[in-house]
Amino acid sequence: MNPDDRNPFESAPDTARPAPADESGVRPVAGEPDSRTVDAGQGLEWLRQGWQAFTAAPGVWVVITLLWVTAVVVLNLVPLFGMIAATLLAMVTVGGLMTGCRALSRGEPFGVHHLWAGFGEQINPLLLLGGLYLLASLAIGMLVVLLSAIGAGLAGLAAVAGLAMLMAAIPAMFIVAIMLMAPVLMAVWFAPALVVFHDMKALDAMKLSFFASLRNAPAFVVFSLLYVVLVVLASVPAMLGWLVLLPVTFGAMYASYRDVFSPS
Repeated sequence: MNPDDRNPFESAPDTARPAPADESGVRPVAGEPDSRTVDAGQGLEWLRQGWQAFTAAPGVWVVITLLWVTAVVVLNLVPLFGMIAATLLAMVTVGGLMTGCRALSRGEPFGVHHLWAGFGEQINPLLLLGGLYLLASLAIGMLVVLLSAIGAGLAGLAAVAGLAMLMAAIPAMFIVAIMLMAPVLMAVWFAPALVVFHDMKALDAMKLSFFASLRNAPAFVVFSLLYVVLVVLASVPAMLGWLVLLPVTFGAMYASYRDVFSPS
C-alpha cells in the first residue's frame, strides 16, 4: 500500500513517525503543498475515516464537543460581540483540532488540550480566517435579505398572487443562499489545516483550499449529500447525535486534507 493512501486513523509504524517539535506534535512545513484529484467515492471514505477518528477516542471527543458547544452558546448570549467572537474563534479551535486528528492518526496522545492548541504561533492567520469567513457570511446574508425584500415588494404589487409568490420565493432564497455560501465553505474547508501544518497565510490558504475543493467537486458532492442525511439523523434525538457528528466532521476534514494534499 502506498503510504500516502493509508487510513490516517490507522496508526503508522513508529519508524514512519517524525519526532514532534512540541507538545501538540505540530511542525509547520512552510510552502504551498501539492494537491491531487481524488475519486468521487472518497467523499464516503472521508466520513468513514471521520467515524474511525471518533471511535478512537469517543470519551475525549464528547467532552471536547460539550465544551465547544457550551462556549459557543455562552458567547452568543452577548449581543453582536458574542457572535463575532464565536465566529473568529471557530477557526482557531478547528486548527487546534486538526492537530488533534493528526495526533490520533500517528497513535500519539489525544486530549482536550487540542481544543485550544490553535492558540499558538498560527493564531493570527487562524483569526483572520475567521474574520474573512464572518465578512463573507454577513455579505451573503445581507444580499439574501435584500433579494427577499425585493421579492416581497414585487409580490405586494400583485394582491391576488402576492402570498403565493412570497411562499415560492422562500425556497428560492434558500437555494440562492446555499449557492452563494458554497464557494465560501470551499475556501475554508482545508484552510485551517493548511495554516497549521504548512504555515500558510490566511488568504493563500483560502485560495488553495478553494481550488483544491473545486478540483474535487465530485467527492464533495458525495460527501455533502451523505452529510445532509447525517445532519437530519443527528438532529432527531434532541440534537444528541451532534455529540457524534461534530467529531466525525472534524475527523473527515482531516482525512480529506490528508487525501487531497501531500501529508506533512
